[in-house]
Amino acid sequence: IRMVRSEKTGAYMFKEEIAVITKEYPSEWKPGDEPYYPMNNDRNNILFARYQREAESWTQVIFGGRLGQYKYYNMDQVIRQALDAVKRNF
Repeated sequence: IRMVRSEKTGAYMFKEEIAVITKEYPSEWKPGDEPYYPMNNDRNNILFARYQREAESWTQVIFGGRLGQYKYYNMDQVIRQALDAVKRNF
């Protein structure tokens, strides 16, 4: 299996620097696995529409990213969406 992404994250809250290295590997989802990204089927799209209507009353919250928009986004798209949301709201 080829690796999709390797990432090193630093944590500087402690006396010593700590590095956490994560690796992601592609795999096809099968029943019983935890779905990591939204599965855009009729059932979930109806559920998202209900959540979206409810979220409209939450004026102090900005819903964004994969979970907030219920779509798969690449990270560059998520960052663009966040920057656009800041421009619109602040």
